[in-house]
Amino acid sequence: METICITLPTFGGAVTVNLDRKKMKTCRLKVYPNQKIVLSLPQSAPDAWAKSFLMKKSGWIELKLQSFQKTVGYAATKEIRNGYSIRMLGEDMIFALSQCEKECVYAEGKKIRICCKSPEDQAHVKQLFEAWWRRQAKEILQERVHVWYPIVEKYGVAMPELSIRKMKTLWGSCSVARHVITFNFYLIKARTPYIDYVVLHELVHFLYPNHSKQFYAFLSNYMPDWKERKLVLDQEVVHEL
Repeated sequence: METICITLPTFGGAVTVNLDRKKMKTCRLKVYPNQKIVLSLPQSAPDAWAKSFLMKKSGWIELKLQSFQKTVGYAATKEIRNGYSIRMLGEDMIFALSQCEKECVYAEGKKIRICCKSPEDQAHVKQLFEAWWRRQAKEILQERVHVWYPIVEKYGVAMPELSIRKMKTLWGSCSVARHVITFNFYLIKARTPYIDYVVLHELVHFLYPNHSKQFYAFLSNYMPDWKERKLVLDQEVVHEL
């Protein structure tokens, strides 16, 4: 992937932008929580145009970078410490660790309380948290599947099995052959309307196992604003998992 440097004076100097050239007619600019900046653009667009476009967007880029700097722990769970946060259903949840003999993890208001014998043992803390998070994800996503399932049930589709897995590039995937929907481990970071887009998208694949015009026509009929929901997932909800 090509790179280009631009200067953001109020942010503190030069930053690197990755240029992702694709077969597309327009361009798309993304700033991720890990401060990675990616400009997707047509293959024929010259570097000079890309740099000019980025300079026009420099104010927006700075605001995004600054906002992500303020949310320690938002993007991932490489460290779980007191005061660090993670989003759950669109809300900031603060980690609160304490030492105790009986180990447990539970949500209390805006906090995720982790009680364990050795709070300083990051590997063990992460293991406890991820087991709890996986249970929450399974419960939440199962409930959302039950909400949207009747749309495909009337066409003879049986209730699919659910799998939760960490995926770097997908929010969800569907195996028609195995009759299983796999959801991203971190999908429940998003608010319910955006989770629902992924749920319906995968359910519709049992009727149309591709991304044909018929697939999108069916999806649009039941969720006319799916493009807007997808855009929020791709640009605002954590994507670099």
